[in-house]
Amino acid sequence: MVVNKDQQELVYDVRETLRNKVGWVPECCIPAEKHKPGKMGEKEPPPSPTPHRRLLLMQVLLGVVANMGGLSAGANLGFSAVALPQMRHPNSTLTVTAEEASWIAGVAALATPVGCLLSGWLLDRLGRRPALLWQNVPALLGWLMLALPLDELLGFGNGLGLVYGGRILTGLATGMGSVPGTVYVAEVGLKELRGMLVTWTSIAISLGIVVVYVIGAVLPSWRLVAAVCAVFPLLTLVLVYAVAVESPVWLLGRGRVAEARAALARTRLARSPAEADDELAALLRERPPPPPRAAGGKAPTGIRGVLRDLRRPECWKPLLIMNAFFLFQQLSGVFVVIFYAVDMVVEAGVAADPYLVAVMIGLARLLVTFVTGFLSNKVGRRPLAIISGAGMTVCMMALATHLLLQSGSAAGDLLQPRPWLPAAALVTFILASTLGFLTLPWAMIGEVFPVRFRGVAGGFTTCSAYLYSFAVVKAHPGASHALERHGVFFFYGVMALLGTLFVVLVLPETQGRSLSDVEEYFKGRRGRRQGDVDADTEAAARLQPEKISTELKSMNGVIPPKT
Repeated sequence: MVVNKDQQELVYDVRETLRNKVGWVPECCIPAEKHKPGKMGEKEPPPSPTPHRRLLLMQVLLGVVANMGGLSAGANLGFSAVALPQMRHPNSTLTVTAEEASWIAGVAALATPVGCLLSGWLLDRLGRRPALLWQNVPALLGWLMLALPLDELLGFGNGLGLVYGGRILTGLATGMGSVPGTVYVAEVGLKELRGMLVTWTSIAISLGIVVVYVIGAVLPSWRLVAAVCAVFPLLTLVLVYAVAVESPVWLLGRGRVAEARAALARTRLARSPAEADDELAALLRERPPPPPRAAGGKAPTGIRGVLRDLRRPECWKPLLIMNAFFLFQQLSGVFVVIFYAVDMVVEAGVAADPYLVAVMIGLARLLVTFVTGFLSNKVGRRPLAIISGAGMTVCMMALATHLLLQSGSAAGDLLQPRPWLPAAALVTFILASTLGFLTLPWAMIGEVFPVRFRGVAGGFTTCSAYLYSFAVVKAHPGASHALERHGVFFFYGVMALLGTLFVVLVLPETQGRSLSDVEEYFKGRRGRRQGDVDADTEAAARLQPEKISTELKSMNGVIPPKT
């Protein structure tokens, strides 16, 4: 859109009205390059400074602390891959059948959706910081149940019930920790860093998977592995309590402007709360309008409020898109490889130590997750997701074709001297999935939903994702028997292809857009990139200057004169 002269004059008039009536102008609302020169000798406002080193370190610290819960979640996802082979060993103190092993792997995924729904309630009702704290309680209890041989100490049962209980609690904690970290860093992070920060939940989960694979390959007992994993939630609980502050966006949504101002000042390392007024003015401007009130004068809450929001396109559109994205993620076999890493290595015909290959897979996933965090901030979400889906499709199809030829065809004899091919296809699949399909859905949860709907929608979406995960993980052993190894991998390849087509046709781009701009996009209005002149002009035009200035001036102890 080309900004005409009348629109420019409107911006200037808004600025002059603020200056004349209240003697104060929030510089963040109108770009400096479009500032109308004043009287002779009046200086132009300086451009927004690049974040200094201390502020960057503060942002990194908040991002790390908020996402440390992902370590325990990743350890929970990878635990069955190292524990089940040890449990099936003849010398194991706890022996399990194939059916019991599938339940040990799947029951955590079954409990996780409940944690996702609970997480949505905690995020919206209690706040982002309490949600970050409470996710660690069931995680700590669950790991202790797995680590301590209470059945032997108390003399009852064979311990399988305690294993199920521990897996249920750690799965519950995984669901509770799936959304808060991403939502928190999306709201407290600088716009310039948000694209990178929202991927750190996936980085933490990948790191947790690597750690549990490594200690599972080193330690002789799965109970010792669980004991080490119990340190993660304990450490996270302490650090979140000591470092994290409540999200200013959540506080503003509850009308707690003074607390939001103080929290924003702390996250920006301001020497006084007044130094954060410019950014606070922008948040006040983007604050969503209050929901329509019923006949009794009260806005609908609870289920009625959620149903009211679901009638709005900015709520139901991203909800459908993200649920479909997660469905294709799970049907393409991404989580199956995580849960059955050691068994998948054997099924793929890799001629190497399966534990060593599982560790290699975990390290590769962690490395690519770091790369994804960098690239998503540079090239956007859609290109990475398309490349990821295409790579997954090629890898699964190549592996399935190799296994099919190897199983009975004469041509399969030509592939026998190449034992590296299955390993290469499996590791490349992990790399490709981590580049987009594994990480980006979790990152986008904190970006696509409106603030009033973010907790509920994020909880429901991750709940659905883990229900898909449970179904796929639980069905994998039976599917491998019914379809044979090559048939299962063919299925995963087809689903990856369909998921790629979905990304091309439906998935929107969120990189370079503010959270309010993403909401406007789903309303059916033109999406705006950061720095667009028309975006800044429209924002300035819809600003309520007297109201915002009065709120901020009153907190500074200055009451604007009445007019």
